Amino acid sequence: MFEKVSPAHPDKVMDRIAGALVDLAYEKNFRAIIAVEGMLGHGHCHIICESNVDIEPSEAEAIVHRVTGDKSIFVD
Repeated sequence: MFEKVSPAHPDKVMDRIAGALVDLAYEKNFRAIIAVEGMLGHGHCHIICESNVDIEPSEAEAIVHRVTGDKSIFVD
């Protein structure tokens, strides 16, 4: 069994957001330890991130807006 979705599917978009957050952590500390989970849909993005690197909410929000291109998305 396999799953195939379009590149604009929320799961794929969330994967890109999570990847960008991991990349940010490695830019700040090449020995970063980080785990990112998230849900995206209906104008909301919920991110759970555990890391030994400090990622400011504004940095995460900027990534979400950059990846989604949706300036009206709500980040909490």
